Amino acid sequence: MTADRAERPRSFLVTATPPTTNGDLHLGHLSGPYLAADVFCRAQRLLGHTVHYVTGGDDHQSYVVTTARRLGVEPTDLAARCNRDIRETLRLADIAVDAFTTPDEAYRDRVRDFFARLHRADRLVRRTWTFPYDPASGRHLLEGFAAGYCPACLAETCGAICETCGHPNEPATLLYQTPAGAEQAATEPREVDVLVLPLEDYRDRFEAFYTRHRATMRPHVLRFVDEMLARPLPDFPVSYPADWGIPVPVDGFPGQVLNVWAEMLPGLVHMAATARAGLDPARPAPDVWGRDSGYELVQFLGYDNTFYFAFAHLGLGFAHGGLIEPAALITNEFLHLEGAKFSTSRGHLVWARDLVTKHGADAVRFHLALSNPEHQPADFSEKDFLTGVDTRLRRPLATLHTALAGYDRPAPPDPTATAIVGRYRDRMLRAYAPETFSLRQAAETTAHLLGLLAGRAATDPALARHGLRALATWAAPLLPGLTRELAERYGTTGHGEVPAPW
Repeated sequence: MTADRAERPRSFLVTATPPTTNGDLHLGHLSGPYLAADVFCRAQRLLGHTVHYVTGGDDHQSYVVTTARRLGVEPTDLAARCNRDIRETLRLADIAVDAFTTPDEAYRDRVRDFFARLHRADRLVRRTWTFPYDPASGRHLLEGFAAGYCPACLAETCGAICETCGHPNEPATLLYQTPAGAEQAATEPREVDVLVLPLEDYRDRFEAFYTRHRATMRPHVLRFVDEMLARPLPDFPVSYPADWGIPVPVDGFPGQVLNVWAEMLPGLVHMAATARAGLDPARPAPDVWGRDSGYELVQFLGYDNTFYFAFAHLGLGFAHGGLIEPAALITNEFLHLEGAKFSTSRGHLVWARDLVTKHGADAVRFHLALSNPEHQPADFSEKDFLTGVDTRLRRPLATLHTALAGYDRPAPPDPTATAIVGRYRDRMLRAYAPETFSLRQAAETTAHLLGLLAGRAATDPALARHGLRALATWAAPLLPGLTRELAERYGTTGHGEVPAPW
């Protein structure tokens, strides 16, 4: 980040994919978009920029229904409980959002109006879609109700999207397709007319967009985009036959609801409006999602959701004509637990709240950043967590506190200390920039600085103190609780104000 780029005030609208409300956040969730977006937002505010961070409960996912059925509870009750749990876990992890909304009537009105307008403008068309139908349950199998093997990469997957390769699928095209959780298939194909957005109609727009924004997309996203654009783009189903979700606001599609992934775009618009209004209720809320709003949209998501954000949502924005386009899509890969993906439905997980409550938010944030699955899957074990936090964070800090206990006459920084602090600042600025954002780099650079300071503390306490002042400033987005303590004890570098509690 250049000096003029860093100093010019910017306005960011930041989203993290709304979590499915079929459980609390596990550690895989926390290591993904929620921590990354929080660190990004804190960093931009530290630099004097305006930021709105929004997310909310994704109540209309079919996985809410499948989990509720397995637990023997009502889906609405499960979603309400999980929304409360998720909010509390985010709070305990020191992750603060400006708006965490759940689908209320205002939300549903905005979503219905969005798609009714697109239909009136002839942006949505009727297509005949084939769904597997399960006579035993009377249900069309889609999303979480369908299971099989991905026709693109051959991995086990559910309907609509493959979590492994990211490619969309039609439920009827899954290999060896069965009802999710069933040992044998007893389905029949049924044709249903649904509303779709023809993504191929916007090919030129997609190609131009990704030519402009290649610098802010991670390599895996660009590879996926190239794969998608190498063949005709699919129709994106805006509606499907189901009874859980928002009914289609268009005549002629009885028994259908809006595709939850289509719903998510105007849902995020609603969350953004809620955030802006909540920050200053006395002022009229500007349309922060408007194309000419002056905001830069930065979206954090798991790679498995790339199709929806990179094509479905972007295509809906093209069809609408007045929405802000994303300036950056920042993805993460999966965090695995002992070699397998975290899974709420299979009980293969570590609950984020349990680890944060036991070891503290900063320790968990530090480790999840240090081992973050930014570009490839990573693996978590509690042994590695405890060892890494102890050797790279707690022990160096203890050494530094001991060395500085009797150091009551601080000396001004010498040229070497100034150079070290400046290098640390510059690397942290690069790690926080949207073009080069990296939790790993922020955590690694902070760990390296701590190791250097601890190694020199006995002979150069002045360097130790100046280094901790720099860390109290530039590591604040990553380690908010710890850096507040360091700022109170040693001060900061003097860049702006000491970050207040978030």
